Amino acid sequence: MNKPFLLPKVTIFDTTMRDGELTPSVKMNINQKVSIAKLLEEMHVDVIEVGYPGVFKKDFDEIFTISKLIKESVICGLANSTPEEITSLALALKPAVRGRINIYTPVNLKQQSELTAKQTLEVIKNSIALARNYCTDIEWSAFDAPRSDSDFLCGAIEIAIKSGATTINIPDSFGSLSPEKFSELITMIVNRVPNIEKATISVHCHDDLGLAVDNSIAALSCGARQIEVSINGLGARKGNADLAQVVMAIDNSQNYRVDINNSLLAKASQLVSQITGISIPI
Repeated sequence: MNKPFLLPKVTIFDTTMRDGELTPSVKMNINQKVSIAKLLEEMHVDVIEVGYPGVFKKDFDEIFTISKLIKESVICGLANSTPEEITSLALALKPAVRGRINIYTPVNLKQQSELTAKQTLEVIKNSIALARNYCTDIEWSAFDAPRSDSDFLCGAIEIAIKSGATTINIPDSFGSLSPEKFSELITMIVNRVPNIEKATISVHCHDDLGLAVDNSIAALSCGARQIEVSINGLGARKGNADLAQVVMAIDNSQNYRVDINNSLLAKASQLVSQITGISIPI
């Protein structure tokens, strides 16, 4: 659907090759990932997350190889907040024309009692500062944000942006929220983080309650401008927001636009179905 160029653009971040590999029994080799990456670039997907080299050793080679091949889309990898993982990811992304480091930090301190709030904020600051030595495009993900203390969460986001994060990702890490509750969370962040306008708000929704797409779309009206998706909704547990469903929902709206070539959505779905052996959702 052709839309006015002035409509707010929603960035599409695909994690088929990273979170999608957390689907039970799903593993992709380097040739399969290259074929997916090339098709995603042809579709004009904005950001392609390839892997997590700090945990999966094969992902380093896959990120490095794809970084040399893809020129238009941003190539991204995941790291936790440790210097070792960030440095490993930065090396894997070195050939990329456009690279992004995605760092996650647990923010539910009730579940992470070994770190005090002050120490966790220091970890966020230092990890982003380190990543900025290698890359200017830094995404910071607030892992387990829905169950965190709201004051601490907002303070952590403020520190992340001050430290150089250009995208702030708010995941429904365990797929536990309704669209209403997730919208409340995003709205609270927008209203309470003083420098939030300096970063793009991203959402990463899991489908445990079958609400990943609904939650992702609902977040747009609260200020989110990036949605993290996967082809065929692949991902940990019940999966992620489905790429095709998210793109079509935005395409059918009157308020936002995406730059995706939706004529290739079916081809992408079929390719990933062939690779994974998981049938295409109806």
